[in-house]
Amino acid sequence: YLCLLQASRLEDLQLKLGSSGLVNITFIVVNHQGHHSQLKYQLLREKVSEDIPVYQQNATQPDVWATLRGKKDDFLIYDRCGRLVYHLGLPYTFLSFPYVEKAIQIAYCEDTCGNCSYITPEIEEICKRISENSEEKQIVAASASQLSPTEHPHHRHPHHHQHYHPHHHHHGHHPKGDRPEVNNQHNSSALSLDPAKAALLSAAIALQGDRL
Repeated sequence: YLCLLQASRLEDLQLKLGSSGLVNITFIVVNHQGHHSQLKYQLLREKVSEDIPVYQQNATQPDVWATLRGKKDDFLIYDRCGRLVYHLGLPYTFLSFPYVEKAIQIAYCEDTCGNCSYITPEIEEICKRISENSEEKQIVAASASQLSPTEHPHHRHPHHHQHYHPHHHHHGHHPKGDRPEVNNQHNSSALSLDPAKAALLSAAIALQGDRL
């Protein structure tokens, strides 16, 4: 069930990233080569946007996930030069949390694995704007947190208003911190990529659909 839910949310994440200027990001879903997963391939395919390829491994070929030392529901995030920047596992990969999105943004905008020749001035400008917007939001949030109850804007109205604050419930444990942790064991890996293809990639994300 989880892999289907995650797969169905990939398009929303892709659109959200695109709306902020992070374009040309390639998502790839890699289904497990086990018999049970192969039977569920069509269902998985239906849950994923047509723009996101779903790769079904051949049972006679080496297992992609064994080669990458990945597990069920892992996200592997590569930069545009084909280098592994983040290898995230549960619970960081829940798309209801911000960690996958943040990891993609870091892979897109920062030189975590060193310089990449495919960075363009246009990309640098997009990332600069995103960084400035993020800093502005942090300043506004910090200023709002310093207001006393009597100074808070919604207490200035002459009429009493009752405010309802929705609570969002998530299953599992919410990781601490606002930045994904780098898995050093996997982060040191670098996969070679054909330069022509690498030029088209901003980040490649592989999501394993396994044992539905």
